[in-house]
Amino acid sequence: GQDQSTPPVPISTNPADSPPRFKSGKVLASTNATVPPALGPLPAKVVVIVFSDFQCPVCRRTADATDQIAEEFPGEVRVEFWQHALASHASAENAAVAALAAQRQGKFWEYHDEVFRNQAAIDPTSLARYAEQLGLNMEQFNTDCADPELRARVKAEGAFADQFGATSTPAFMINGKVHVGWGSWSGFRSDVERELVEARKLETQGIPVERIAEQRANAVLEDAVLFAAYRDQALRVPAEEPKKKKKKKK
Repeated sequence: GQDQSTPPVPISTNPADSPPRFKSGKVLASTNATVPPALGPLPAKVVVIVFSDFQCPVCRRTADATDQIAEEFPGEVRVEFWQHALASHASAENAAVAALAAQRQGKFWEYHDEVFRNQAAIDPTSLARYAEQLGLNMEQFNTDCADPELRARVKAEGAFADQFGATSTPAFMINGKVHVGWGSWSGFRSDVERELVEARKLETQGIPVERIAEQRANAVLEDAVLFAAYRDQALRVPAEEPKKKKKKKK
C-alpha cells in the first residue's frame, strides 16, 4: 500500500492529466477477480467504466485519474477498469492478460501503474519482470497468462466497448453515458461530478442506491438493446464484497 505521507509520483508527465493524489482510507479495491478490477463501493451511485489499452499513449495520460476518481467521492463513485486492447497495438492484448493475471493475485492496480509507467517496455519479458518486482508468485502468473479464459475476457470487454461506440481508446462510460477521448483531469472530474449531482437527486427521491446507476443509464441509453447489455454486463448483482460477517456453522 502507499505510504499516506508520500503521494505516488504521477504516471503522466502532463500536469493537466494528474490530480493531486490522496487516499481517503474509505476506498477499497475489489477482491472478485472474475470481474473487471474496481475501486469504490458496490453498489455505487455513479459507476465509471474506463475502457483502456495499455499500449495507447493517451490511455497512459488517464492512469492517474483512474486511480484517483473514486477517492474524490468516497462511498459514492466506483471506477472499473475494462480492457480494450486494440488490434493495432501488438503488445496490448498480452499486457491486458498480464494485468488480469496480476488481478488474480490481488495486485491489479499496482501492476496497472507499473505497466503505464514503463509503457515503452511491454514485451513479454518486461511484463514478467513487473510481476516479479511486485512480488507475485511467478509460477501462478505464467500459468494465468497462458489461461485462454483471460484472453477471452479481454476480447469480450473490448467487444462491449465497441458495442457502445467506444471503438477507440481511452473511453469512459459514466452511468451509461460514453465519453470518447481524453481532455484533462479537471474535465473528467467535472463529468463525473455532474453525473453524481443527477444521481443524488434520485437518492433524495427515495430511489435505493442499488437502482440509481441503472435508472440513470436507462435515461441516457435510449436503445433498449444497449440498455439491456449495459444492465446485464456492467451492473452486476452486488454479490461481490460482502460485509465481513462470520458465517455461523450449521
